[in-house]
Amino acid sequence: MTVPRSDRMKRFLTAFWVPIVLVMVALGVSGTVAVVHTDQMSPVDEWVYIDYLEKLPTQGIVHRGEDIGAAALDQMACSGVKIYGPMGPPCGSDYEAHIRDFPYQGQTSADLYTPIYFGATWVVGGAIHLLTGTDQVTSWRLTGALWQALSMVLMFFLFRLWNVRPLATLALGLAVIASPFSWWTYSYVNTDAPSFALGVLLLLATTKFIRGHWSGWWIVAVSALAMGIKATNILGICAVGLYLVVQWLYERRSITWRGLKTTRPELPARSWFALPGFALAAGAAGAVVTGVWTVIRSMVALTDSPDQGTTVPFGPVELTDQLINFLPNTIAANVDLVGTTALAYPVPAIMSVPLTFLTVAGVIGAFWTLRKGSAEVPVVTAIAIASIVAAPFLALVLFTTQGAYFPLPPRYGASILGGMLLLAGMTMRFRPAIWATLAYSAGLTVVVLATAAHYG
Repeated sequence: MTVPRSDRMKRFLTAFWVPIVLVMVALGVSGTVAVVHTDQMSPVDEWVYIDYLEKLPTQGIVHRGEDIGAAALDQMACSGVKIYGPMGPPCGSDYEAHIRDFPYQGQTSADLYTPIYFGATWVVGGAIHLLTGTDQVTSWRLTGALWQALSMVLMFFLFRLWNVRPLATLALGLAVIASPFSWWTYSYVNTDAPSFALGVLLLLATTKFIRGHWSGWWIVAVSALAMGIKATNILGICAVGLYLVVQWLYERRSITWRGLKTTRPELPARSWFALPGFALAAGAAGAVVTGVWTVIRSMVALTDSPDQGTTVPFGPVELTDQLINFLPNTIAANVDLVGTTALAYPVPAIMSVPLTFLTVAGVIGAFWTLRKGSAEVPVVTAIAIASIVAAPFLALVLFTTQGAYFPLPPRYGASILGGMLLLAGMTMRFRPAIWATLAYSAGLTVVVLATAAHYG
């Protein structure tokens, strides 16, 4: 018997109304904010990203020590960076003759990145430019709204696997959309834009693999892609690697050994080494991608990288400070103005501070309320550990590999933010609390839209 089209549509809307709403809001909010931005660039390195996009069709990549191109130099001299204003020689002057007067001495710092993110941005942004007639930079910025919409869809499917209530998913999704993190990440050209989606996708693939629905090779493939886009995504890979190892240890309490197999009624054919094996494979895939790109960068380098003047001494105090970095601060990540306590996007503290409560209360609450034998034990344990140790771990990696340290921006935790919010969703069982969170998130979304033109 054929189901009427109207009934099929009704069933679809009943099942997927949450991601539909979140996608519409994400596109509406991030798209609106991107459109109302002025020509001033984001202080989160948008200058060098725009230069990368300008050069992509002819060069493919940018080279270490390469000078910024004419178009980006003109934008810096004439429009400058949000809050700070124009920098370098006067607008319309001979930029090449005075190129060392620009920030970073007029040299790119975007050679760190493969062309994966920039290629996708150039193609999709070009299509937006042709279809809508918006200027090229705005079209590139609008691709961020698409990354956020994808993040919301993946977040919905991950949360549904863990039985997070639909209203709780909606509330947490709106909180992300309206956050300062999203303002900087999804309305400007920003290499952090794919990180939240990739972190959620890694958790989704890992959960599916553990439950016997997907191959573990999906974890490896996503890990390679994540590291090919941005090195800080190693944190998301480490989080799911820890999840796999904790799951393996957790399962070994009750399984019996039969050669190289384990007896599991639901997964009789999975090797005993599959869980830690794919954790190692995911890390190895990321390491190979990073290694290959490092070799390529060195082969095509023109000179050494410019000194950005951000390094500081590194020691036990700095390392300890990082323990309280990502967990409270990633979702509310803002830009501090150099030499002041002011924020580049001045969201009133009374509006933004509750965002940090969501992640802190979610992670701590989920961990403290775990029950022995619960299927949530491995994922909650892994994410709780990652939320605290990820920042000091990354600080150690950077200091060890580069011999220098700079205070890590909270936005670097983007690839584990989805896990923090998952734990928050797991703890949201009291309906009045869910409605209160939804009211707050919806109210913050309205504030962002209402003030977008003023702060753009």
